[in-house]
Amino acid sequence: MTLDDIRKKAAALERLVRRRTLVEHLAAAITIPLFGAYIWLLPGWMLKAASALVILGIAYMQWQMRRRATARRAVIEGAAGVVLDGYRHALTRQRDALTSVWRWYILPYVPGLALMVLGSWFQVQGDGLLLARIIIGLAVAVIALVLVVIWLANLLAAARLQQRIDELDRLTAG
Repeated sequence: MTLDDIRKKAAALERLVRRRTLVEHLAAAITIPLFGAYIWLLPGWMLKAASALVILGIAYMQWQMRRRATARRAVIEGAAGVVLDGYRHALTRQRDALTSVWRWYILPYVPGLALMVLGSWFQVQGDGLLLARIIIGLAVAVIALVLVVIWLANLLAAARLQQRIDELDRLTAG
């Protein structure tokens, strides 16, 4: 691997992280107003409070993403050691963010989602109670599955970044 290859990989990583961050910001820009509307439109205090908790979870996740996982300017100029160190640091930073995603990305949503499920559970009354509760149970299963898939996908991505870090370490050691 040449120094030019490492420069290209560092720039590609920066572009990828910037694109991911943009997608997350756009998702937040859509979901925050949506859950804000839910505060006014949904019946019952539990669903209203759940919507507010989801908004707080999104805000916390956005803050943590900025703190932990935003792209920093790739070091593509300078001596080989400077470029290698900069690229390795960027890989390590992203790997650490991905391995801890359960704590700062997934967990902040859980209280709001749990309260939303409970609120929905208690709002259902009368005819169709059994069917509604089956649907709520399926929704919980789908939500749990999605959160686990997000967690596992991030762990897989972190493992790939670790492979790149190991490859760089072998290059610098040899």
